[in-house]
Amino acid sequence: MQPSFVEAHEDEKLFDSFSPGRNFCLRDEWLRKSMIAGPRVEVVSPGRIHFSLFDYDYMRPPLPGGGGIGISTGAFTNNVVLESGVKGAAIDHLPPAAQHIFLLFKALLGYDRDDISVAVDSKMPYSHCGYGSNVTLNTSIFWGLNAMFNYPFTREEAFSILTHNYIESSDDKTVHWGFDTGVGEAVLLYGGFVLIDETCTRVDSVTVPDLYTVIAKGRMASLACEDYISRGLVENGETGSVEAQINEEVGMVHQRKYGKLLKTFLDEELKPVFEADDYGGLCRQIWKLNDLGTFKRMQMSYKKEIMLAFEAAAKSKGAIYCGISSTGPSMFGIMENAAKAEEFKKELEDRFGEYFEFPAIGPAGQALTVSTF
Repeated sequence: MQPSFVEAHEDEKLFDSFSPGRNFCLRDEWLRKSMIAGPRVEVVSPGRIHFSLFDYDYMRPPLPGGGGIGISTGAFTNNVVLESGVKGAAIDHLPPAAQHIFLLFKALLGYDRDDISVAVDSKMPYSHCGYGSNVTLNTSIFWGLNAMFNYPFTREEAFSILTHNYIESSDDKTVHWGFDTGVGEAVLLYGGFVLIDETCTRVDSVTVPDLYTVIAKGRMASLACEDYISRGLVENGETGSVEAQINEEVGMVHQRKYGKLLKTFLDEELKPVFEADDYGGLCRQIWKLNDLGTFKRMQMSYKKEIMLAFEAAAKSKGAIYCGISSTGPSMFGIMENAAKAEEFKKELEDRFGEYFEFPAIGPAGQALTVSTF
């Protein structure tokens, strides 16, 4: 499969599907030459939790934007193995979005051989549920190739390249532009809590102690409000043109009411603690997000009383924060030790089984890991 460098035309519908390898965003300063430095690379990438969007007005694919806070969760991982020197290696077994990122990396280096194989040994089991299954797999493949070619790109460059080339799989053969805040790429590349502003500029990261996430997949049929169900989101989640529509019809209602307050909170309270790497300060302030950001907005789409009960249960077990990841339906709590995480997981199983399933525990704040052979 050879990449095409055809740019998207203005008259093309934004979420029309196209083949992997088309419509790359390529900048001259990203073009490199590098040789393979090792025959085998293994990448383990955790999932990502996205706490809150800051500004719907900046969500304009194919440009990234919107911002947010996030952290990784090791409750589920993508395990990727890349091997060089494999004659006639194919990538058509990968999701189309992953194929696209693979071809993007080759295009940036002008590498035209088909001799690199990619195997996904395990991957996150849920898509469009708040785990970042798409962005984490794609970032893993890009960074694994970067390691194989002796790191021609810095983390900062990889972040910019990936966020300006964010796509999602439309089906088993094609892709479409997607909404990307940059949070997913940042939590994998930098670790810790990450803060991305509304323009998709990484502000900084806050280093974390040993933390544990407890995350559970929401049961859409029982958790979602009727409006959400009627949009077909129970079956497919928020993606593509459906996501654009609900952003405009529901998200912007929230934006008009809380946008200025969120902007002030971002600039005056969040940015200073991230710039100072102040973990304690962040823990004292972060709960305010639930009165302003996505946790508040999603109460227009999910049952408010259940979300608030989840929050109260997490606080009772000592969570440093809890919320809804991206647009859900998964919710999470972040705990300071494994014992508290187990207590909260049991609470979810005992009290919230009607609304949440598959609760899982994993470490929080770890960047992806790379092993070369």
